Amino acid sequence: MKVENPKSPIIKKLEGIHLFHYDAAPCAQRVRFALHEKGLVRGREVKFNAIDAASCRGEDHTWVSRKVSLAKKEHLSETYAQIQPNLVVPALVHDGELHIESMDIVAYLDEAFGGSPLVPKHDPDLMADAQALTNLGKELHRSIRFVTFRWGLRGLARLSNKEERQLKALLKNAEDGEQLISFYEGYDNHSIPESVYLEHLDKLTSAFRQQEQRLQDGRVFLTGNTLTMADIIWAMKTVRLMECGYPFGALFPAYTAWYERLSERPSFREGVMGKHTLMSSAFRVKAQIEQFFGIGLKSEVLKRVT
Repeated sequence: MKVENPKSPIIKKLEGIHLFHYDAAPCAQRVRFALHEKGLVRGREVKFNAIDAASCRGEDHTWVSRKVSLAKKEHLSETYAQIQPNLVVPALVHDGELHIESMDIVAYLDEAFGGSPLVPKHDPDLMADAQALTNLGKELHRSIRFVTFRWGLRGLARLSNKEERQLKALLKNAEDGEQLISFYEGYDNHSIPESVYLEHLDKLTSAFRQQEQRLQDGRVFLTGNTLTMADIIWAMKTVRLMECGYPFGALFPAYTAWYERLSERPSFREGVMGKHTLMSSAFRVKAQIEQFFGIGLKSEVLKRVT
């Protein structure tokens, strides 16, 4: 979605492609995957709020990395709220024009930079299937949040009282502000019933089972033999849940093989993982330790499907 008349004075100063992102955020990973598929590689690293001439200048065939640290709560600043009113990553600026919402950004990049289409408008049947899968992926984003916060981030993502007040103040005009505020209120106060987390976990398992079934015919990608936006959104869900210890290999072998094919692409290795590799490994080790003590996500999933 293109933002008309963005509030931030930074936007109009930016030349070339600038991505406001965080390496561990799945929605930002989707966009980095698409950027690298389009031949646009990671370039200079600058502070997300840098406005000096050198920081604002882009370079051919690269994107400028403007890291917004979720760990440091930089997304809860007024400066970032003027860039991305929903207080999430990513946001992309191309020659002074601001785009938000990850899959809309993927569609924009597909139009702007050509190459093999990620949004297959040339084939109505393929497009309908890819769009349906993408829509389902969007619907399950809330479930990913509940499951990854409960079994992955745990206490690491809780907000202080001050940070909660900042969140509420900055999200008062955001499209999905009330939903996010409500989630954090419950999460921070340990008042979300365990049954709610389990309901979201079951939704995800059901959706992955559907994808396992569609891959039984030997297709390379989710919609056939062509990489589409559907593969991008589902791959990022898989990365995050694998880091939490979700047992894809034990439950869904065809789906796991699909993911492994995607993970071998240069766009995945460099765009999605890249600087996230070390953190991803740390999350996986954490999940293994929790599994050893019987409190991990893997045990919960296997208990619910057997």
